[in-house]
Amino acid sequence: MLRQTRAFLFMLLKKSWLFIDSSNAYHGLKENRLYDYFSYKWLFEELSKKFEIQKVFFYDAMKSIRIEPEQYSEQQKFHERLRKEIPRISIKTRKLKYPNTGRRVEIARKDCAFCPKCDKKIETFLKKAGLRKLSKEKGVDVMLVVDMIRGAYQKKYETVLLLSGDADFIPAVELVQFLGKEVVNIHCYAGSSGELRNKCDSHLLITADVKGGCFIKTY
Repeated sequence: MLRQTRAFLFMLLKKSWLFIDSSNAYHGLKENRLYDYFSYKWLFEELSKKFEIQKVFFYDAMKSIRIEPEQYSEQQKFHERLRKEIPRISIKTRKLKYPNTGRRVEIARKDCAFCPKCDKKIETFLKKAGLRKLSKEKGVDVMLVVDMIRGAYQKKYETVLLLSGDADFIPAVELVQFLGKEVVNIHCYAGSSGELRNKCDSHLLITADVKGGCFIKTY
């Protein structure tokens, strides 16, 4: 009986696709001091209680193995972990573009011949000042929009779950809604667009509980 009840409830869940704007999500979690407690596995499991998530799309800008070898390696490990933890996930990437300014910073840093004790401090300073790596994401948001609209036109889902606080997605949201689909915005408190939240049919807030973990509030 319990198994039949669960099966019936699952049939009532809306067929959904989850779209994750990883860069925006990362900065949002950092700004809200949730990054250390958050996991995408947890998010998928929590959302699966309310939605039948048929596909998960994770969009990321690939770091350069030549310019940032350690960060590139960590990113590869992170992607592999996502593939193991989240079923039906598709990780879509584009290469980061590194302007010449970043290269000039590296040359100047070496020419200054900082002592070993100062080297780590200089590294920290450059990162906090935004000078360690000046890079730009090209085409990542476009991929997300194309996949979201294509799925709506092909009637592949009923609901879009959009993890992002970026107002640039509003035109795509409007088109998906025009095609008869529901859009749910998933976001953190600070650093997310109120305009995007208001444009979506509903929104889910990722926040911290009293024990230091994460939970989702529905609006």
